Amino acid sequence: MAVETSSDTLKSAMQELYRARAVEGPPGENGLRTVWHLSPQGAELLSLVDDEGRVRRQELTLLDEHCIWASGQGVRTGRVESGEARRPPVSTEVRADPELVPQRLVRAAQALATYAGQDRYILHMQRVLALAREGLEMSSIAAGPEPLGRTMAFAPVTPPPPRRAVAASPEPEPVPAPEPEALPEALPEPVLRYGEALPNEVLPPVVRKSEGLVLVAVFGVAFVVAMIMLFVLLRGG
Repeated sequence: MAVETSSDTLKSAMQELYRARAVEGPPGENGLRTVWHLSPQGAELLSLVDDEGRVRRQELTLLDEHCIWASGQGVRTGRVESGEARRPPVSTEVRADPELVPQRLVRAAQALATYAGQDRYILHMQRVLALAREGLEMSSIAAGPEPLGRTMAFAPVTPPPPRRAVAASPEPEPVPAPEPEALPEALPEPVLRYGEALPNEVLPPVVRKSEGLVLVAVFGVAFVVAMIMLFVLLRGG
């Protein structure tokens, strides 16, 4: 039987959940202990805590809606199916939604937003749902309408103009070969004679014996004069 989900019923269930006293159970086989917040009006919060006090998993039931948070997995939503002979919060089965249902997440976040107490487990679930709701709103704003596919327009290809027939040009007239230039007349070969200088030969200067004798005489006179001057200087000193 479906549970009534009016705003008054939801508000009453949340008020009872806020006033409920947490019940802690012993650690299970996985080493996590359970902390229950039970409300007779159809709301409950189940928290799994490790030995260091860190919350690893939480399940929030609000009448016939269900939200699950797990560390490293995020938030999921589901629906509670209750037996006809039982009243909430004892649920017989929870069917998880194939995908996150935004309406369930928003309703749960709005319901827990009214909590102003100090219970750390309720505050933790309140923050988790608030962040998930904020991320959902941001993603809906960022996602715009899908852009229409662009069609590429191709410019028509213009065929090249037909080629005109070109008349065959007349064959060029043969150019007469230039006449060979007249070679200069060959100069007569010079006649070489024994003892004469070759053509374009530079002869060494002619040295005469008399010039050598004059140089020797001048050198001898200069030597004699130098000896006389030396003798005079030595005698005068």
